Amino acid sequence: MSGKICLRCDWSGETRSKKCPACGTDLFGSEPREKARRATRQPDQRRRSANTEAPPEEVPSARPSARRTRARSRGWITSGLVGVIAAGAFVFITVHTPAGTTAAPNGPASGLDGTLIYAARDANGWALWTWDLRTGRVAPGPQVERPTGLVDASSVSPGWVGVTSQGHRQVASILHFLTPEGRPIRVAAGDLVTWSSGGQDVTSLRFGDRTHGCLRHVVIANHLVSFGTSDVRYDGPMCGLPITIARNGTFIYVVAARGSTASIVFVGGGYTERFIDDHALVSLSTRGDFLVTPMPRPGAGPTGEPQGVQLYYRSPSRTGPVPFGRRRQPLLVDRFLTWSLDAGDAYVLGRYRGTRGVYRITMAPGIGLRVPELVDRTEAATVEATVTADGSLILLQDGELSSVRAGVVSPLTLPPGAPRPAGPLLWTASSTDATGSAS
Repeated sequence: MSGKICLRCDWSGETRSKKCPACGTDLFGSEPREKARRATRQPDQRRRSANTEAPPEEVPSARPSARRTRARSRGWITSGLVGVIAAGAFVFITVHTPAGTTAAPNGPASGLDGTLIYAARDANGWALWTWDLRTGRVAPGPQVERPTGLVDASSVSPGWVGVTSQGHRQVASILHFLTPEGRPIRVAAGDLVTWSSGGQDVTSLRFGDRTHGCLRHVVIANHLVSFGTSDVRYDGPMCGLPITIARNGTFIYVVAARGSTASIVFVGGGYTERFIDDHALVSLSTRGDFLVTPMPRPGAGPTGEPQGVQLYYRSPSRTGPVPFGRRRQPLLVDRFLTWSLDAGDAYVLGRYRGTRGVYRITMAPGIGLRVPELVDRTEAATVEATVTADGSLILLQDGELSSVRAGVVSPLTLPPGAPRPAGPLLWTASSTDATGSAS
């Protein structure tokens, strides 16, 4: 049974009869739609194969429009899904990446450049942290033993940092990378250790019990950082208890205490000789300037007068050491802090004319009294300091950081989440990337 139509009375429907049931006229049959559609397409395909230059058949506009609408909808949905996935990935990475903290509010605004390396305590002990002063980014570094000093060893290899740690003995170690995975490599250990100015080598001193009178057996050795080799500079007796070791270039000096006094001893290749009697060493600059404090023997000097810090040149003048401050009110030093990069100035924590604070003293040539310059008053129990290439001073006073530029003291605020410093500071000119290497 198929559909038929009457052209006379417009009757249409399905019937087996060839005559119209309404008017009796012959009916015309109509093919099914799919069959008619195939029959319509076949002639077109034959015409296209016969004439390849014929223009393509125009497709009704309604159907492509629907396809474009559906495609556009799928595009919007896909774009939305991609955006959601990207946002989720960003949030996940931000939350689970401990490489650094967001930029500090006043990091770039502080006007400082380079990197500040500082020690902080955590649940596992002590760790070093880096603060990029230009970008404000703070990142955790390696775990270390209790640090007492940091040394820039970038002259050996960029990004290297020397660490002096205090335990049963003093230990000097080198860090190749300032990342949490970095591990200190021991260079030397002894009762006393000291670094060269550029961190190329370490000098260690070991001493034994007294053998006869004031004499003790002492072994002093140099240790190269880059090669891991060492050589003994002195192995023999020394009068007094070694309490300080310092070096300037290849020259080594030891402070040996005897009773209530002390002397500064020069250590040569296989021998020692007294250099400055009745004085203790506060610090030694890279230019060979000695900051010393008088320690007169009982009955050998004025009693009851305070003994302040003095400047003693390696080639002493006839007038002797140069004092800082007034004769009856000298600068009394509690602790040496740091040298300027050119060793022309020194910063100390002390008291002058009744005021406790951080003072700057100059090593410029000249004679006569030298008046110390008060940098910042402080009653802090712990004070650390480091200097930058442009002469700025960075201070740490009981966990609070500040910078001193052109005599103006400004607070330095760490980014949220960064631990408070609790140990030595070190400023380096290079910046560290996410891998902890210098750039």
